Amino acid sequence: MHSLKAVLDLLLAGTDRSLRIAADPVHFPRSYSKPADQELAALIAAFLAYGRVDLFRPVLREVFALLDRRGGPEDAIRSFQPELHGDAYRHLVYRWNRGVDFVLLFTVLREHLRDQPSLSPLFAGPTVRQGLSRAVDRLRATSVKHAKECGLSAASFRELPRGFQYFLPSPDDGSACKRWNLFLRWMVRPTDGIDLGLWKEFSPAQLVIPLDTHIGRIGRFLGLTTRNTDSWDTAEDITASLRKLDPSDPLRYDFAIAHLGISGACNGKFQAAVCPKCPLERWCVVRNRQVG
Repeated sequence: MHSLKAVLDLLLAGTDRSLRIAADPVHFPRSYSKPADQELAALIAAFLAYGRVDLFRPVLREVFALLDRRGGPEDAIRSFQPELHGDAYRHLVYRWNRGVDFVLLFTVLREHLRDQPSLSPLFAGPTVRQGLSRAVDRLRATSVKHAKECGLSAASFRELPRGFQYFLPSPDDGSACKRWNLFLRWMVRPTDGIDLGLWKEFSPAQLVIPLDTHIGRIGRFLGLTTRNTDSWDTAEDITASLRKLDPSDPLRYDFAIAHLGISGACNGKFQAAVCPKCPLERWCVVRNRQVG
């Protein structure tokens, strides 16, 4: 039997990157050439990367079309003024996100980009968890400070709209922070046709996997974790298992594993016409239960 690393290498090699990127939110930052535009586009795309791809893609297209009218993500956000530019975004709706959430988000990002070429200093820390917790705390504080500028009244982060709160989960709350970790993967992993490799000061070895339902389910099928909840601890657990296979780049398999689920090739049940063709078949507990 092949080792788990060998079968994950087969899965990665067999993933049609061009096809899957077209169905992945990383498509949006990759459509820009300027690193500063890529960074901000990646953050916005990651924040909306929940739910069905066919539902959040049109919203992202509209957001970026509006930003592009003002020179692209960097120029538009660095010069963003809610009273002048906010009305263009107030009609936006995606699940529990509303236009005012984008207005406040762009105002907060504007403040953190003052005199800074990048958002990367926000995330500095000895571990991803500590750096991310620190970044979220600062972004939350800034959002409360500038809420009134955006037509909101809030004395604390928890008084801000639910949709905006959803933009800023923290590992300190137990959240898996899938969208944050997705953004960090795009920023930190070296350019490989998928990720962007913009933040050289961070190591890919430090990253934590962006844990969604697909990664959680397939991770359990492969024995990468025994935890039953999709929490920060589970994300670190799966990452630790993958780090044993590739200590310097544990997230190199993330895109391929996630798209095995996103594509529908793995739906959590044994499929006689599908499962035997999967490189992971002999490692999968679903297959083993079926034939055992």
